[in-house]
Amino acid sequence: MFISHKSNTIKAIGDTERDCRRNTKRMSLEDYWPWIASITSGDPPVIDYSGEDYTVVECTDEDVEQRLIQLSDYIVHQPMKDSIYNIKYYATKRDSEIEGVKSHFICDDTAKDARLLADKWTAVRRDRDRRLAETDYLALSDQTLSNSMKTYRDSLRDVPEDNSDPDDITGPTKP
Repeated sequence: MFISHKSNTIKAIGDTERDCRRNTKRMSLEDYWPWIASITSGDPPVIDYSGEDYTVVECTDEDVEQRLIQLSDYIVHQPMKDSIYNIKYYATKRDSEIEGVKSHFICDDTAKDARLLADKWTAVRRDRDRRLAETDYLALSDQTLSNSMKTYRDSLRDVPEDNSDPDDITGPTKP
């Protein structure tokens, strides 16, 4: 299994080095071969990866797929996008002689926590937007909003700014 990483953060994982590189660059297979040709020169031909800002390594010291299953909470699967891994890779752990320190995948709790917090705020905004949309018909030009409905809608718009904790939100009551 091959791992592409930059600043010790995993960018992509692939069964072959080619797939790992291609996934990191977000290239289709049809785009990959012309790119390889563009960075190949000499006789015999040599590929020059020196312009890349990531590293691809072969991971042979642990079962990568099993380790990723264990760390599944740290992987964000986004529809129509590549996965984001909040996991770090350390060659020093891979090469460690110390017993029990062989696994070189380290969870990046800071990134995971930030992602989970952002997801919570997204859910709060989605609920607020849904509740606003339910009353949009009352705000049409041929309607007159009651003061209580104006206050309700204004309070909904203020929900994310009024709170510092997305788990402790008490939204306004619909009149």
